[in-house]
Amino acid sequence: MEHLPSIVGGLTEVRKAIEVSKSFVDGLPFFARGFAEQDFASGTGMSYGDWFRLLDSVVERLNRLGSLPASELGSLAADCRKLAAHLERYAQYLETVPGKLRMAASFIQLDEQALKSAEEAPRFAGAVRELKRALETLASELEARASS
Repeated sequence: MEHLPSIVGGLTEVRKAIEVSKSFVDGLPFFARGFAEQDFASGTGMSYGDWFRLLDSVVERLNRLGSLPASELGSLAADCRKLAAHLERYAQYLETVPGKLRMAASFIQLDEQALKSAEEAPRFAGAVRELKRALETLASELEARASS
């Protein structure tokens, strides 16, 4: 469990990135906002709200892992596996962001900072995949502890 601090840190970074994405989407014109929210949810498998709830729940329990009752380890492991699966979908989504924003820029005015940030998204996908693997390893460790 020595990788726990880096997992919590990684999940916190993912949450911040999703907050930035939601903030950007919230600033879009009404007609584009619904499309962007639906695109995020279908691309990543969860809405913004579902992402925040799952991330917050997992991080909160990981932060108190030492005092977590053994009866909760199984459900935490299951949530870690669920989150890991969605992190892969999120990484795949990140790889499509630059093209989507370039396409959107032909319909609506986007500032340079948004376009620049979009170009960085695929690089973050690699870090998200590393986090996914670490979370899967942690889930296995939690499952082993829950069954012992």
